[in-house]
Amino acid sequence: MQYTRQEVLDRLSKQIQQGNSILMFGAGTGLTAKCAEKGGADLIGIYSTAVFRMHGQPSILAWLPYGDCNKHTFDMAKSILPVVKSTPCIAGIGAHDPSVDFDSIIKRLEEYGFSGVNNEPFSGLYGKYFSEQLERAGVGFSREVELIKAAHKNNFFSVAWAMSNEEAARMAAAGADVIGAMIGVTSGAHIDVGHSLVVELVNYADNDKMTLIYYMGIQMIYAAKRENPDVMVLTHGGPFADPDTAAYSIHNTEAVGYASGSSGERIPTESAVIETTREFKKISLS
Repeated sequence: MQYTRQEVLDRLSKQIQQGNSILMFGAGTGLTAKCAEKGGADLIGIYSTAVFRMHGQPSILAWLPYGDCNKHTFDMAKSILPVVKSTPCIAGIGAHDPSVDFDSIIKRLEEYGFSGVNNEPFSGLYGKYFSEQLERAGVGFSREVELIKAAHKNNFFSVAWAMSNEEAARMAAAGADVIGAMIGVTSGAHIDVGHSLVVELVNYADNDKMTLIYYMGIQMIYAAKRENPDVMVLTHGGPFADPDTAAYSIHNTEAVGYASGSSGERIPTESAVIETTREFKKISLS
């Protein structure tokens, strides 16, 4: 089902007023999207990283030149949108393609039945040097900001990923309705996706979560809210890979929810399939 920007905002605000956190679920298949809706997800994200993780590959492959990320989104929509009955679906769009006209692609997303847009893949994951080169070439983070600006201009709901204080502030100023405070790729489970980006940014002990919370939560969220006090912020990635750590990230910041990716789809799928297979293999012939 498709919603207007105001309808999505009203749905999220109602959850917050009732004391419930917001959950954006990143889905790579119709089955997981359908299950996420039954579980109560508030938003369902459809983007290229999910294609790779649900093919058994690291999500980070979406940042390498293996296919058209925007084509992936529209292809996935054909199998996901029909099975999602009442949850707003958000499309991940790679803004860096210079051939993409933002007004046109937002119109196309609306025609497909999407209720919002999201800047994914995002250049921040490439690291400082390469991100700067992309920016100088005119295909970096500023293009992502322009995508969010176009969504706001067209009254189309938007979720903007940010990986630094500056990015959070720029996205809030651009009119993003929701900021996803990114820590990096999700750590854990069976596919080797590398370590959390925050390890490179903050020297913290595993039990010193407040250092992480201060870096990601307080600084990025405050940076966004200085530009727009009404912007909603979700936490995502890194060590926040299960309900307990997600709850910690929400309860110790001004975030109003969590955005799952591998933590809601890949990791639970891996665990369930492995354990179920083991149980079947326990069946003896006598």
